Order: sequence, then C-alpha cells, then structure tokens
Amino acid sequence: MPKEKSPPVNLDKYLEGRNHKYMTYEKASRLYGLPFWGFVSVAKEAKATWKLRKTAIVDTVVFEKYLEEYCAISVDEDVFNEMEDYVMPRTRKEVENLEELVKSKKKKYVRYAEGAELFSMGLHSFQSLAKDAGAIRKVKGCVLVNLEKVEAFVESFAEEDF
Repeated sequence: MPKEKSPPVNLDKYLEGRNHKYMTYEKASRLYGLPFWGFVSVAKEAKATWKLRKTAIVDTVVFEKYLEEYCAISVDEDVFNEMEDYVMPRTRKEVENLEELVKSKKKKYVRYAEGAELFSMGLHSFQSLAKDAGAIRKVKGCVLVNLEKVEAFVESFAEEDF
C-alpha cells in the first residue's frame, strides 16, 4: 500500500503570538531581489531561518536587522555612471530606414520583431500571420520571414467594393 502524502505544514500553529513576519525562501528572495541560493546562505548566516518539517521559513524582521547592522549600502557614482552607458553585448542593431529598404526590394527577409514593427502589429500576431502565409524560413536557428509572401497573403483578404 503506498504511503499517503502528509498535509502541508500549518504555519499558523508555529507563529501564534509572535510579532514577526515570516516568509518562505522563495518569496523572501523575490522580495529582496536576491538570487535564491544567495539569499538562503545570507539568511542562514543571519540566523533568521526556521526549519519546519518539510519546509523552511525566514524571519524577515531578524533578516532586516542583520542587513542594517552588517551590510552597508553605498552608491559609487563612477560605477553608477558607467552602468548607464553600458550596452548589452548581444543586442541586435536597429535597422535604419527599414521601410525604405523593403519598398526598394533591397530587403526581402526580416526577423519577427522587424516585421511586426513594419506591419504595425504585435509580435505574436505577426508570428501567426507569417506562419499562416507560409513565409517562414529557418536558417541556422534564425527565423526569417519572406515579406513578399506575407504581403500577398494580406492582400488576398482585400474586400471588393459593391
């Protein structure tokens, strides 16, 4: 006979009569904006953790006291200014004059983001439109959309004047 799962821990039983705030590691790490395991190690160092049957909680009041006492917050102006000018190394270049390149037939294929911008629609809407038109080509993990096919597909929905 398989073992039954035990019910979830009733935290209220452990927290009665205390003026502290308790959270799980996950919620607290999101609250403080720290990586999960980094938060866990700092919380243990602060002695702000409580181990309960199958889970652990953090006393945020004790954790905040530890942060105030041992962690100094300083803003280095030079580092801050460098971060403002920092550009992510793998960002894609914006294509200048995209509409002119397409109209002059110099650019036949575009990526999803460029096509969505060109057709003035959302990214997901453009993706589904391109798939319906059969205009997608995958080249080495890069998806390219044939604009001629998309335009012909859109034009096929033109309403005639009666």
